[in-house]
Amino acid sequence: MKKRISGLLVIVLALFAVVLAGCQKNGGKEDRAEADIDWQMIAPKKMKTVLEQDDPADYQIIDIQPKADYKKGHLPHSISVPAYPVDTEELEKLVVDNADQFKEGENLIYVVCPGGGSGAKRTISLLIDEGVDKSRLFIVENGAKKWPYKDDKKLWVTD
Repeated sequence: MKKRISGLLVIVLALFAVVLAGCQKNGGKEDRAEADIDWQMIAPKKMKTVLEQDDPADYQIIDIQPKADYKKGHLPHSISVPAYPVDTEELEKLVVDNADQFKEGENLIYVVCPGGGSGAKRTISLLIDEGVDKSRLFIVENGAKKWPYKDDKKLWVTD
């Protein structure tokens, strides 16, 4: 009976170890997109209002799309930091190296990534670590790929 329980215990512990190892990402480093942050989202309709009514000097847009995607289209007045998906040290460094231009002031900062998800969350997590007040940071919902105003040249810029 003891052999059976010991064997079962070994199997359970082995399964636990496999599950635990499978849940680790980035060499055991927690995925920044899973950070315990109250992510603030802005709907495309509200972002459209910002672009149409607010002075561009009163906000900042950081667009992390890859360079080729950014050239195909982006929100006006956005700053390209081609770090998507922000999941390697090299891509994280791109965000960190550009963080200084977002630290100062009280302007709201809108983060645009291709899908409005993990890449934007990782960017915000890095910006917070670099000293940007989290209350200023917003993710543009659904990202650049699903931006509904691509037919309006005042709301979508192509290079």
